[in-house]
Amino acid sequence: MKKRLKQICQEAGLPFEETEEMARAKLCENQLTGKGGNTWITKEGWDILSHAIVIPEIVPKHYKARVIKPARNKRYVFAKIQDGMKVPVLVPIKMHKRLTGKNITIEEIKDTNGRSYRLLQTRYAS
Repeated sequence: MKKRLKQICQEAGLPFEETEEMARAKLCENQLTGKGGNTWITKEGWDILSHAIVIPEIVPKHYKARVIKPARNKRYVFAKIQDGMKVPVLVPIKMHKRLTGKNITIEEIKDTNGRSYRLLQTRYAS
C-alpha cells in the first residue's frame, strides 16, 4: 500500500521540500512515484524513510541491482546497479550461488575507506 508524501510531512511536522529531497536521496526509483505534491511512497520505502526522518545520517542510499555472477570469495556476488556500474555486494554465504540472475535491493555504505555495498534483506528488516 502506498502513502502520499504530503501526508507523511504533516505527520512528521517537516517541510515538504526537505522531506522530498531526503526521499529522493535515500530511496530507489521504484519506491517513489509521481512528481511534486503528487508523490507517493511504497510501504518498503516508508519503512526506510521513517528511520531517515528521525536520524538522516544513519540511513544509507538504496539501489536496485541485478546479480551477474558469484565472486570467488563466498561472501560476495557481483551485481549491476541501474546506473550501469558493476559492484561487489556482501551477501550471506548460504545465498552466494542462489542469487545469480535475481533482482535485489542493496545499500551503499560510505566511510573513510570508500564505498561498499551489502544486501538488504527485507525479511529480517524491522
